Amino acid sequence: MAQNLRLSISLLLNKALDLFFPKKCLGCNRPDTYLCRACFNKIELHPIKTKEVYLDIIISATDYRNPVIRELIKKFKYHYIKELAQPLSQLLIKSIALCGTLDFQHNAVIVPIALYKTRERSRGFNQAELLAKEIADYFNLSLQTNILKRTMPAEPQADIKDREKRKANIKKVFDINPEQSVKGKDIILIDDVTTTGATLSEAGKVLKNSGANQVWALVVARG
Repeated sequence: MAQNLRLSISLLLNKALDLFFPKKCLGCNRPDTYLCRACFNKIELHPIKTKEVYLDIIISATDYRNPVIRELIKKFKYHYIKELAQPLSQLLIKSIALCGTLDFQHNAVIVPIALYKTRERSRGFNQAELLAKEIADYFNLSLQTNILKRTMPAEPQADIKDREKRKANIKKVFDINPEQSVKGKDIILIDDVTTTGATLSEAGKVLKNSGANQVWALVVARG
């Protein structure tokens, strides 16, 4: 019942947005799309492969300073436009190809970065989960949305500029669902944006300490 109510509200919000803010390409203002094919193809990918203590690979597709990317992600997260998961995930898929083939094993599991329950309820969805579903479908991998959980709220990382404060803000906010096991598994974490890598690293730490084999992170943009 509650889920049906949320879906109805989401549909009404989308209709209202279409009425008062007609859909148009964020790159060229072409009507009836948020990102036309021509503008999609113009987005410069700058895939970066890095490592952190608890992350074997981090791949970020492009730069958050790109105004089209920045607007796409803002519309996706804060204007509740779920359909933007498709083009954003396609940018990530293209960047993976540019970086070279990743050795995704058959036991690899796609895991979205978790939102705290109250924030997910207020937004109506977890943007990382929508991206993760697209990635899992493309690579034919298992999507597990209940492995990683947030145990406490935290201030939005985007509101914190200091690197050390970001680390402190996100410390110990993740845990593993006790009904799940990651022992010996390769985990592919999915998120939309990373700046200092604090959120991804904290999630990677929890996963590695729980027995995960390798932990990779894939993000659309680096801030």
